[in-house]
Amino acid sequence: MLSQTGVYALQALLHLAAHRNGAQVPAAVVARELEIPGTYLAKVLQRLAREGILESTRGARGGYRLAVEPSSLTVARAVTPFQDFRDSDTCLLGGPCNPREPCTAHARRSAWNAAALEILETTTLADLLSGDPIGSLGSLAHPPSEDPR
Repeated sequence: MLSQTGVYALQALLHLAAHRNGAQVPAAVVARELEIPGTYLAKVLQRLAREGILESTRGARGGYRLAVEPSSLTVARAVTPFQDFRDSDTCLLGGPCNPREPCTAHARRSAWNAAALEILETTTLADLLSGDPIGSLGSLAHPPSEDPR
């Protein structure tokens, strides 16, 4: 679902949120610690800064830090600069596909894209860092530990 660039962006954002307490971190340090190609990650971080997700400072003591609180930054906002979540024109069955002339798989593909996007739009960095499962309120938060039989 996520592109490799989207995954790198998310990894970097989570790393900055979890380990740095708001301190500026050089792109090279993030790249080394996450084992991501440095020049590639630098471009990703620059784009996130242009989007207002990161703050950046140039120079020897420069680096990146989050410009928004992890609790208000959704996964969708973090990765949207790197990929398009709209319905694809590429048909799963190999031909052109659009809502006016849908293939037999079109409705299901549209439904799964919408469901995935909803999760990305409602999941924040803070949610990912907390380790709570989706639907952590209610019965999913504490599954039974014993077989009731």
